[in-house]
Amino acid sequence: MLSKLLVLMAAGPASDPVSAALEHVENLHSYQLTLHGQGGRGEEVIRYTYQKPGYIRMDLVTPHKGVVLIYRPDTRKVQLWPFGSPGRRSGLTLSPNNRMVRSAQGHRADQSDVGTLLRNIQALQRHGKTHLLGEAELATHPAQHLMVEGDPGEILADIVRYELWLDSERQFPLKVVSYNRRGEQLEAVRLEEISINPELPENLFFP
Repeated sequence: MLSKLLVLMAAGPASDPVSAALEHVENLHSYQLTLHGQGGRGEEVIRYTYQKPGYIRMDLVTPHKGVVLIYRPDTRKVQLWPFGSPGRRSGLTLSPNNRMVRSAQGHRADQSDVGTLLRNIQALQRHGKTHLLGEAELATHPAQHLMVEGDPGEILADIVRYELWLDSERQFPLKVVSYNRRGEQLEAVRLEEISINPELPENLFFP
Protein backbone atom coordinates (compact mmCIF):
# COMPACT_ATOMS: atom_id res chain seq x y z
CA MET A 1 0.00 0.00 0.00
CA LEU A 2 2.76 2.44 0.90
CA SER A 3 4.19 2.18 -2.60
CA LYS A 4 0.99 3.75 -3.91
CA LEU A 5 1.02 6.73 -1.57
CA LEU A 6 1.63 10.20 -2.90
CA VAL A 7 4.11 12.10 -0.73
CA LEU A 8 3.37 15.77 -0.22
CA MET A 9 6.57 17.71 -0.90
CA ALA A 10 5.46 21.34 -0.66
CA ALA A 11 4.59 22.92 2.68
CA GLY A 12 2.40 26.00 2.05
CA PRO A 13 -1.32 26.27 2.85
CA ALA A 14 -2.15 26.02 -0.86
CA SER A 15 -0.61 22.55 -1.14
CA ASP A 16 -0.74 21.21 2.42
CA PRO A 17 -4.25 20.24 3.60
CA VAL A 18 -3.21 20.38 7.27
CA SER A 19 -1.95 23.96 6.99
CA ALA A 20 -5.05 24.96 5.03
CA ALA A 21 -7.32 23.37 7.66
CA LEU A 22 -5.47 25.08 10.52
CA GLU A 23 -5.71 28.47 8.81
CA HIS A 24 -9.44 27.94 8.31
CA VAL A 25 -10.06 26.81 11.90
CA GLU A 26 -8.09 29.72 13.37
CA ASN A 27 -10.36 32.13 11.48
CA LEU A 28 -13.53 30.66 13.00
CA HIS A 29 -15.26 32.45 15.87
CA SER A 30 -16.86 29.32 17.29
CA TYR A 31 -17.92 25.76 16.57
CA GLN A 32 -19.95 22.96 18.13
CA LEU A 33 -19.72 19.23 17.52
CA THR A 34 -20.25 15.81 19.00
CA LEU A 35 -16.98 14.01 19.70
CA HIS A 36 -16.81 10.21 19.67
CA GLY A 37 -13.49 9.00 21.07
CA GLN A 38 -12.36 5.37 21.21
CA GLY A 39 -9.19 4.45 23.08
CA GLY A 40 -7.69 1.88 25.40
CA ARG A 41 -10.07 2.80 28.24
CA GLY A 42 -13.28 2.64 26.24
CA GLU A 43 -15.51 5.13 24.47
CA GLU A 44 -16.16 8.78 25.21
CA VAL A 45 -19.01 10.82 23.73
CA ILE A 46 -18.91 14.56 24.38
CA ARG A 47 -20.95 17.50 23.17
CA TYR A 48 -18.15 20.01 22.60
CA THR A 49 -18.33 23.81 22.16
CA TYR A 50 -15.46 26.19 21.39
CA GLN A 51 -15.43 29.97 21.20
CA LYS A 52 -12.55 32.38 20.69
CA PRO A 53 -10.22 33.17 22.33
CA GLY A 54 -10.30 29.71 23.91
CA TYR A 55 -13.53 29.16 25.84
CA ILE A 56 -14.37 25.45 25.93
CA ARG A 57 -17.41 23.64 27.22
CA MET A 58 -17.83 19.87 27.34
CA ASP A 59 -21.15 18.23 28.14
CA LEU A 60 -20.40 14.55 28.70
CA VAL A 61 -22.73 11.90 27.32
CA THR A 62 -20.60 8.77 27.85
CA PRO A 63 -19.29 7.42 30.20
CA HIS A 64 -20.24 10.08 32.78
CA LYS A 65 -23.57 11.36 31.49
CA GLY A 66 -24.51 14.79 32.79
CA VAL A 67 -21.03 15.95 33.81
CA VAL A 68 -20.26 19.49 32.60
CA LEU A 69 -16.78 20.95 32.24
CA ILE A 70 -15.93 24.55 31.27
CA TYR A 71 -12.49 25.98 30.60
CA ARG A 72 -12.09 29.77 30.62
CA PRO A 73 -8.91 31.35 29.22
CA ASP A 74 -9.36 34.49 31.35
CA THR A 75 -8.94 32.46 34.55
CA ARG A 76 -6.96 29.54 33.07
CA LYS A 77 -9.07 27.29 35.26
CA VAL A 78 -11.54 24.50 34.65
CA GLN A 79 -14.93 24.50 36.33
CA LEU A 80 -16.41 21.05 36.86
CA TRP A 81 -19.97 20.10 37.72
CA PRO A 82 -19.80 16.34 38.47
CA PHE A 83 -23.59 16.06 38.66
CA GLY A 84 -24.50 18.55 35.96
CA SER A 85 -26.85 21.54 36.38
CA PRO A 86 -24.38 24.46 36.09
CA GLY A 87 -25.93 27.62 37.49
CA ARG A 88 -28.02 25.73 40.04
CA ARG A 89 -25.06 24.70 42.16
CA SER A 90 -21.41 25.69 42.54
CA GLY A 91 -18.87 23.75 40.53
CA LEU A 92 -15.34 22.71 41.44
CA THR A 93 -12.53 25.00 40.25
CA LEU A 94 -9.48 23.02 39.14
CA SER A 95 -6.21 23.33 37.24
CA PRO A 96 -6.39 22.01 33.64
CA ASN A 97 -3.67 19.55 34.66
CA ASN A 98 -5.79 17.99 37.38
CA ARG A 99 -6.44 14.30 36.66
CA MET A 100 -10.12 14.78 37.47
CA VAL A 101 -10.59 16.86 34.32
CA ARG A 102 -8.31 14.95 31.96
CA SER A 103 -9.86 12.65 29.38
CA ALA A 104 -9.51 8.86 29.46
CA GLN A 105 -6.57 9.30 27.07
CA GLY A 106 -4.96 11.98 29.26
CA HIS A 107 -5.90 15.04 27.17
CA ARG A 108 -6.17 18.40 28.95
CA ALA A 109 -9.31 20.49 28.55
CA ASP A 110 -7.35 23.61 27.60
CA GLN A 111 -5.55 21.68 24.85
CA SER A 112 -8.58 19.87 23.46
CA ASP A 113 -9.60 22.20 20.62
CA VAL A 114 -9.28 21.40 16.91
CA GLY A 115 -6.57 24.02 16.40
CA THR A 116 -4.33 22.32 18.98
CA LEU A 117 -4.91 18.96 17.29
CA LEU A 118 -3.86 20.33 13.89
CA ARG A 119 -0.77 21.99 15.39
CA ASN A 120 0.21 18.64 16.94
CA ILE A 121 -0.08 17.04 13.51
CA GLN A 122 2.05 19.83 12.04
CA ALA A 123 4.73 19.09 14.65
CA LEU A 124 5.10 15.60 13.13
CA GLN A 125 5.24 17.08 9.65
CA ARG A 126 8.34 19.13 10.47
CA HIS A 127 10.44 15.97 10.80
CA GLY A 128 8.38 13.58 8.74
CA LYS A 129 6.26 13.01 5.67
CA THR A 130 2.68 13.66 4.63
CA HIS A 131 1.01 11.06 2.42
CA LEU A 132 -2.08 12.01 0.43
CA LEU A 133 -4.36 8.99 0.25
CA GLY A 134 -6.98 10.50 -2.04
CA GLU A 135 -10.65 11.36 -1.81
CA ALA A 136 -12.95 9.46 0.53
CA GLU A 137 -16.47 9.70 1.89
CA LEU A 138 -17.10 9.78 5.61
CA ALA A 139 -20.66 9.88 6.94
CA THR A 140 -21.84 11.16 3.53
CA HIS A 141 -19.25 13.97 3.58
CA PRO A 142 -16.60 14.11 0.83
CA ALA A 143 -13.22 14.13 2.55
CA GLN A 144 -9.48 14.32 1.94
CA HIS A 145 -7.75 11.28 3.42
CA LEU A 146 -4.11 11.71 4.46
CA MET A 147 -1.49 10.31 6.78
CA VAL A 148 1.31 12.14 8.60
CA GLU A 149 4.31 10.14 9.80
CA GLY A 150 7.03 11.59 11.97
CA ASP A 151 10.64 10.44 12.08
CA PRO A 152 10.81 8.16 15.18
CA GLY A 153 14.33 9.39 15.86
CA GLU A 154 13.07 12.96 16.21
CA ILE A 155 9.95 12.25 18.30
CA LEU A 156 9.78 12.06 22.07
CA ALA A 157 5.99 11.70 22.40
CA ASP A 158 4.05 8.43 22.10
CA ILE A 159 2.29 9.43 18.86
CA VAL A 160 4.37 8.95 15.71
CA ARG A 161 1.61 8.76 13.09
CA TYR A 162 -1.76 10.39 12.46
CA GLU A 163 -4.37 9.33 9.95
CA LEU A 164 -6.70 12.20 9.15
CA TRP A 165 -9.91 12.80 7.20
CA LEU A 166 -10.68 16.45 6.38
CA ASP A 167 -14.05 17.68 5.14
CA SER A 168 -13.34 18.68 1.53
CA GLU A 169 -15.76 21.63 1.65
CA ARG A 170 -15.28 23.01 5.15
CA GLN A 171 -11.62 21.99 5.71
CA PHE A 172 -12.57 20.70 9.14
CA PRO A 173 -11.45 17.35 10.62
CA LEU A 174 -14.03 14.57 10.47
CA LYS A 175 -11.91 11.75 11.89
CA VAL A 176 -8.44 11.36 13.38
CA VAL A 177 -6.61 8.15 14.32
CA SER A 178 -3.29 8.17 16.20
CA TYR A 179 -0.66 5.41 16.34
CA ASN A 180 2.43 4.70 18.44
CA ARG A 181 5.90 3.72 17.20
CA ARG A 182 4.89 0.02 17.22
CA GLY A 183 2.10 0.77 14.79
CA GLU A 184 -0.60 0.20 17.41
CA GLN A 185 -3.70 2.39 17.37
CA LEU A 186 -3.82 4.71 20.37
CA GLU A 187 -7.06 6.54 19.78
CA ALA A 188 -9.71 7.08 17.11
CA VAL A 189 -11.84 10.24 17.22
CA ARG A 190 -14.88 11.04 15.06
CA LEU A 191 -16.26 14.58 14.92
CA GLU A 192 -19.95 14.65 14.02
CA GLU A 193 -22.87 17.12 14.00
CA ILE A 194 -20.41 19.93 13.30
CA SER A 195 -21.83 23.46 13.41
CA ILE A 196 -19.57 26.30 12.25
CA ASN A 197 -19.92 29.75 13.89
CA PRO A 198 -23.23 28.95 15.61
CA GLU A 199 -25.06 31.53 17.69
CA LEU A 200 -24.30 30.59 21.30
CA PRO A 201 -26.17 31.59 24.46
CA GLU A 202 -24.42 34.43 26.31
CA ASN A 203 -24.24 32.42 29.52
CA LEU A 204 -22.94 29.19 27.96
CA PHE A 205 -19.47 29.62 29.45
CA PHE A 206 -20.64 31.69 32.45
CA PRO A 207 -23.48 29.65 34.00
